[in-house]
Amino acid sequence: MLFNYQWIKTMIKTLTFTILLAFVCRIGLAQVGGNTQHIDSLKLQLASAQKDTNKIWTLIALSERYTWSFADTAVMYAQQALQLSKELNFRKGEAFGMADWGSALTTLGNYTNALDFIYKSIVLFKELNDSLGLAYAHGALGICYRDQGDYKQAIQNIREDIRIRQLMHFKTDGVEGMMASVYERNNQLDSALFYAEKVYYIDDNWSGILTVLGAIHSKFGNNQLALKFYKKAINIAIGNNAQVDILDAYNGIAQVYLNEGKTDSAIYFAKETLVQKWGKAYPIGMLHASMLLADIYESKNVNDSTLKYLKMTISLKDSLFNQQKIREAQSFAFNEKFYQQELNQKVEQTELIGRNRQNIIILIAGLVLVLIVALGLWRKNIYKKRANAFLQHKNDEIENQKNIAEKTLGELKATQSQLIQSEKMASLGELTAGIAHEIQNPLNFVNNFSEVNSELIAEMKEEIEKGNLEEVKALANDIADNEQKINHHGKRADAIVKGMLQHSRSSSGVKEPTDINKLADEYLRLAYHGLRAKDKSFNATMKTDFDASIGNINIIPQDIGRVILNLITNAFYAVNEKNKSNNEGYEPVVKISTKKLDDKIEIKVSDNGNGIPQKILDKIFQPFFTTKPTGEGTGLGLSMSYDIVKAHDGELKVETKEGVGSEFIIQLYH
Repeated sequence: MLFNYQWIKTMIKTLTFTILLAFVCRIGLAQVGGNTQHIDSLKLQLASAQKDTNKIWTLIALSERYTWSFADTAVMYAQQALQLSKELNFRKGEAFGMADWGSALTTLGNYTNALDFIYKSIVLFKELNDSLGLAYAHGALGICYRDQGDYKQAIQNIREDIRIRQLMHFKTDGVEGMMASVYERNNQLDSALFYAEKVYYIDDNWSGILTVLGAIHSKFGNNQLALKFYKKAINIAIGNNAQVDILDAYNGIAQVYLNEGKTDSAIYFAKETLVQKWGKAYPIGMLHASMLLADIYESKNVNDSTLKYLKMTISLKDSLFNQQKIREAQSFAFNEKFYQQELNQKVEQTELIGRNRQNIIILIAGLVLVLIVALGLWRKNIYKKRANAFLQHKNDEIENQKNIAEKTLGELKATQSQLIQSEKMASLGELTAGIAHEIQNPLNFVNNFSEVNSELIAEMKEEIEKGNLEEVKALANDIADNEQKINHHGKRADAIVKGMLQHSRSSSGVKEPTDINKLADEYLRLAYHGLRAKDKSFNATMKTDFDASIGNINIIPQDIGRVILNLITNAFYAVNEKNKSNNEGYEPVVKISTKKLDDKIEIKVSDNGNGIPQKILDKIFQPFFTTKPTGEGTGLGLSMSYDIVKAHDGELKVETKEGVGSEFIIQLYH
């Protein structure tokens, strides 16, 4: 009986620990402040709890609940949890206590100490091999880097959180909400909207994601929609006691009213942030409000108020982001990387010992296997003669089928070659139309100046007959100037033709240094003018964003040019089709951009057309697959583009959202 009682008691404790751990991780990642009833319930549990692991988890849960309302109280509970965990030698509790302490310090703006505690928790979670705790700590680290403005580190840590949770088949909506907030603060609004809407469809009563959606739509200029999200966020946050979300919503509303020119309303909501009793526990929110008020009063020439809020802004910035704190934060990140290197070396040594033992086992197993194989070969030889006769018969049949298949393959290759030639000729036609438009302008200049010179020569003849030499000299000078302009524009037309023919000629198959920005710009204009030549009613806004630091890269320009031309032509086709559906207020936009990353060059072609349906997304790079009507496409453009990029050791990917648009991404490694 004693054995059964102890076993049941152990099982109950294990179950309680698992439930509390999952609860702590969920509320910590979602940034949802607990309501008053739940906090009171936790306090009652704490008052009656024994000094055991259950009490530690109750303290951790309370710390989580207070992190987004009264962060200093959250620090107190995290300290108690950490102290009790050390007394009981409960290392998992120590790890979560340090992670929660770090999260609360992040809300308080003490980023240096926050990083210290969170990195220590990561070390401990790794030693404990606790994947869920490690995911939780990376999420906390992402929020800390987000509030410091280090969005690259924030995204890396949040992605690690998501990766671990997906491996464990845990929900990731709370973490994806954090990712949305990082992208919004970094002004990557399309990515922010993607994650925010994904989370919103799962949980539309989370005040945190509502404030993020409000901020996104405010930056997009959708002021009424932004106000709708902010006001809903405030109502929910008040019920959940999520004060951090309330302050973010107040700041957001103030910014919306400022955008609309309603400065009095903007001042009211910004000041509401500063006068709230919990404002001092959320200095980053106070900083946003003070900066906003300083700008408003400066625009209204109210000098005393401007000075007041400028001083507040400077004080808060110094408190949050002074150089010493930045250096300390960078030091923590460096120490963590150094620790990882040492840990990897230990793991490699352990693996080496294991491999040596494994090699010995494999050697013994190999000897046994040789004996088994020898017996098998002897038996196999018995059946070999029987099998040879049967195989000969089958070989004859296979040879016959092979001849039939080769004939069919030859016919298919001939058909494929004709289709590929058709695709190339279509691209060449569009390119030719663009070239014609490009050389039209310099030819117009040549014709116009030639006509002017004819008139000047006639005038000069009249002045010669009159004997007016001064006027003759003036006319001769004008003619000479015009001749220079004719020569200039003639050379310009010649350069355009040579450059375009260089891009449109058959590929030499040899890589050469190429200005990718110039190549992309040329093909954007050529594709546009080519479509305009076929359809005068077609119109679209073209945008470019080229990274000037790229310089020349080694590619086959004719091949990459065909890829860019194909992607741009497809983008123009997509926006034109959407425009034909009479969407009110719709403006077709096609954008091409380049960017230099660590080890690759990225070229993006995006549009705001109808997007690609998910059900066909996996087929778009397959040969002969097309969504265009019969006769308008061969289905080879994207397939050939994919093969060309692969031949350059690169990647061609697509990101799309149905009804919103598509973005094709070329990545070329260098």
